[in-house]
Amino acid sequence: MATLKAFHRADDPTTAEFLRHLRIAVLIISAIVLLSLSGLRNADLYQPLWMQILAWCILMAITCIEAVLTCRRASWGSARWIGVALALAASVLSCLSLPAGTPTTAADWAFGTVGWIGVILLLDRPIIQSAAFLLAHEVITLTNLLVRGDVDEAGILNFISGSIGAIGFPLACAMAASALRDTARRAETARARAASIRHAEHVAEQTAQEVHASYAQLALTAGPLLRGLADGSLDGNDPKVQRACWIEAARMRRLFAESDDVPNQLIHELTQFVDTAGRRNVKAEIVAYGQPVDPPDHIRELLGSKCLPVLAQSRSWAQITVVFTPDFVSVQALGDCGVIEIPPSPSTAIETDSFLDTDETTFCMEAQWQTSPSRS
Repeated sequence: MATLKAFHRADDPTTAEFLRHLRIAVLIISAIVLLSLSGLRNADLYQPLWMQILAWCILMAITCIEAVLTCRRASWGSARWIGVALALAASVLSCLSLPAGTPTTAADWAFGTVGWIGVILLLDRPIIQSAAFLLAHEVITLTNLLVRGDVDEAGILNFISGSIGAIGFPLACAMAASALRDTARRAETARARAASIRHAEHVAEQTAQEVHASYAQLALTAGPLLRGLADGSLDGNDPKVQRACWIEAARMRRLFAESDDVPNQLIHELTQFVDTAGRRNVKAEIVAYGQPVDPPDHIRELLGSKCLPVLAQSRSWAQITVVFTPDFVSVQALGDCGVIEIPPSPSTAIETDSFLDTDETTFCMEAQWQTSPSRS
């Protein structure tokens, strides 16, 4: 459930910016109407006078708070409903202290003022709420007219004509605010769509650069190997050359697998390595534990590359074990390859460890990436 907050920054900045100038205009109109002090010209009529003064002070206080909120670009929040209750209370107070025969006349200054205060409070709310407020104010005035006013044709016509300014103009402002809110929503939707397109274009450009860099790196390693096999300077029957060819083939499969839409890219790429090992009759498998997460691309590539020497030189079997925890991702490669040299990691983000089992055949290599800073 959303928390009710009073006097806070607008939840929708785009809508608030669209409404800002209309908000200032309504504030100025309300201040001018209140500061004109039209009620003072009839001060001797009110019974008692303090009710009129209190009603004026309530409406003036709401207007002053709105001025501060407008300067701070803040919203009324849940406090608006207290303001609505106070504004309607001011309307009632003004009606109660009007003498008979004066409702909707020049002495009834609140009739033309309270509506603008309602618009101040409900400008950023659905128009139905502003209409309900204005209707409540109209009902209060009409009730007072029927009870204490001149209920004749002239009095009714005076009430209707007065309602055009007291209710019609504030309602028109509320309708304009509603139209501006709709425009703001469409503008925000268009802005979000444009931002999404820009983000997609940026991601596509970055991906293209990464793929280009990967192919360029592959050309540096696979190119000399292919040229050597083509010109006969490398012997295809040499186990070292075969292992080099297998490693490059596994790298190619990893590169092709990068564009696949899979639940976990790391496991998918390691599976490509295992499948490639199976093509040379090595019984290889991959197992994973924990909740899979995808490391950043360069980390994923480093974790995978550490397994290649073990898979490439295992004679009959190999296994890759991937462990996911909240603090680290570990990739362990095990195989009957004997002691082999694991190239040092170019990144300090990857920690590596390796050892030879007591049978002097089984070799184990582990590469680990810390997903969160280590705790002392």
